[in-house]
Order: sequence, then structure tokens, then C-alpha cells
Amino acid sequence: MNFMFFLLLALVNFLLISLSYKFFGKKGVIAFVVLSVIAANIQVNKLVIFDFFGYEIVATLGNVMFGGVFLATDLLSEKYGRKTAQGAVHISIFANVSFVIVMFIASLFNGIADSSSFNEAIDLFFSLNGGALKAVLVGNIVYFMSQSLDVYMYQKIKSKFSSYKTLFIRNNGSTLISQFVDSVLVSVGFALVGIFDWQYLVDIIITTVLIKYIVALLDTPFLYLMAKIKPLKDE
Repeated sequence: MNFMFFLLLALVNFLLISLSYKFFGKKGVIAFVVLSVIAANIQVNKLVIFDFFGYEIVATLGNVMFGGVFLATDLLSEKYGRKTAQGAVHISIFANVSFVIVMFIASLFNGIADSSSFNEAIDLFFSLNGGALKAVLVGNIVYFMSQSLDVYMYQKIKSKFSSYKTLFIRNNGSTLISQFVDSVLVSVGFALVGIFDWQYLVDIIITTVLIKYIVALLDTPFLYLMAKIKPLKDE
């Protein structure tokens, strides 16, 4: 069932990005980038098993949300240019770090016994040894590098393949390169800080690349759709 949930999450995520763009334009897409980065850095702490045609593979959650970020920045590159797309990356990094800082301070409070389960949940993710804190420290560095590469590659490919028909070339071309770099660097980084054990490293790199490539192919129709959408509100 995990693979079915993966497909469901991907389709819902891309649909929400499309609706956010339709209703709120550029600001809506940037807001969704912020949401996706925060959600992905929490989800990445959960390891799941996917069954691909009888083969079981271990992967981290968060790949779909990060895939949505690449879709969103490709849309911003397509419609508003490199500066806007890069700006969305900077805003999302600032928002993500800010979120973890305020949640870390929240973990310092002594909660009453009646809220013990919530206290433990906050501490599990946002204390000094929490998974989300480690994920942000590593993830934001890698995220900045891979997203900057994606934005750069998108514009380079667009300079040669700029028509609406070749949208899939610049979308998938930039994403496949940058997602590979992202998957390798972030997996090594997460193993270094103890988010998962080194014994899972190779499997997670392979499965992360595979899943992100599937996500990249799934998001292509949505990019074609959004390229034609006229937002209700935009600047």
C-alpha cells in the first residue's frame, strides 16, 4: 500500500501547487515552496518500505514534497525568470530555519503530564538531538546547492529549448541532474548526523533517486497545465 500512498501524495501535492498558483499566482507558489520544505524536513525522519514488482526497497519520506519544490521552482523559472525562482529558495530556507528555531524554544518548556504525548513529539523532532533539527542543518545546505543548480540548469536548457512543446526537456533535464546531486549529498549528510544508519545509505541513495525520478515524470503534465494557467491574482 505504501506505493499507492506515494502516488496519491504525489498527485495531491501537484494538484495543490496548481491550485495555489491559480488562486494566488506567484505568491501562492512561493508559499507552497515554504510549506513543502518544512513538511519534507519533518517527513524525512520516517523510513518506509516500497514494494516495486516484488522487490522491497527502503526510502525516506519527504521525497514527494521535495519533488514538488522542484516543480514549483521550474514553474517560477518558466513564468518569472531565474531571479524569482532563486528568491523562492532563499525565502523557504529562511522560513524553514525560523520554524525550527521557534519550535526548538518550544521544546524547552516544561509541559504538564496531561500533554506528555505532545511534549514527547515536540522533543523528538525539535530538541537539540531531534530529527528535524538535524535534517534542517544538513538539508538546507544541500537544498540550496541542488535548487540553485536546478534553477541554473533550467535556464541553460531553456536557452536552447524554449518552446511550449519542449517544456518537458527543460523540466526533466534540469530536475534529473539536480535531483541526483541532491539525493547523494543529502543521504550522506543524514547518515553522518545519525538520521539513519550507514547500512541503509546505498539503498536509500538508489531508492531516493528512483523515487525522485518517478516524481519528476509525474509532475511534467502539471507543469504543462500550469504553464497555461492564468492566475486569478498575480503581480
